[in-house]
Amino acid sequence: MEVVIAGAGSIGMLIGSFLQEAGMKVTFYTRRTDQAEALKREGIQRINLDRSRSVFQVDATHDIQQLSKDALWVIGSKYSGVQNILAEMESAQVTGPVLFIQNGIAHLEIAYNTKWPHIAFATVEHGARRLDDRTVSHNGVGPMTIAVGRGDRKAFQCLSEADADTFPITFQNDPVQILMRKVLINCMINPLTALLQVKNGELVENRYALSLFQQLYDELMKAFPEFRAVLPYEAVVGVCRQTASNHSSMLGDRMAGRPMEIETIVTAVIRKAEEHDESLFLLKALEQLLIAVDEGGEGQ
Repeated sequence: MEVVIAGAGSIGMLIGSFLQEAGMKVTFYTRRTDQAEALKREGIQRINLDRSRSVFQVDATHDIQQLSKDALWVIGSKYSGVQNILAEMESAQVTGPVLFIQNGIAHLEIAYNTKWPHIAFATVEHGARRLDDRTVSHNGVGPMTIAVGRGDRKAFQCLSEADADTFPITFQNDPVQILMRKVLINCMINPLTALLQVKNGELVENRYALSLFQQLYDELMKAFPEFRAVLPYEAVVGVCRQTASNHSSMLGDRMAGRPMEIETIVTAVIRKAEEHDESLFLLKALEQLLIAVDEGGEGQ
């Protein structure tokens, strides 16, 4: 099976390495020519959980016309880049099934408004950090959960071939549930780590950060009580511990001086709660602080 991954960030490279390891043909579609050349020339280097290193040969290009039109496409870019990639795919007459792996929930509507007959969504709870254009560090194991939004599940079933103890893959039926579960986790971890500038594990080690973390959990579960059973407090703490040495995506953006994904993660959840006449006062305060940091252009 051939898989095209649009976006070679930490999660894109991590997924690509495991798919290639499982015997699939993986090609990356990158924004920059120099990254495509590095991946094509040297392959993906994955630093494993035991700190050993594995290299996987992949193909890569900056030219969408060189890519397979009927391959399985994985959209691995951040939310802000999704619409541009989809427009390029439509122009190139891509026909294959499309899997979206963005943080947050704002991409859900965008995906359903596309023309592709087979679309699916995935959440990825691994700890991963991009070290350079071809190197990703695997820092923690978590599930990759896939749910088909439209079309035939068989179009995505090949991904199960990469299922392993270090890269578990499961399928579920409800895209909204898996995306909401993940975005609620993101809302508890990303804003605090970005504002406090700490790694994920420090949220449950520092008593003051832990207090805020607990308050966020209680506030979110009050607004979305239907998720309390599928997202117990211990599970969210477990995510922090499993990815203890990882920088959250939002902190990574802040450290790199990039705009943080506030709208698709934090703002989208606040709006979702308001639809049910629920107010998220603490999360709203964190949202305003994050926007202030972003607009202030502050990096580290």
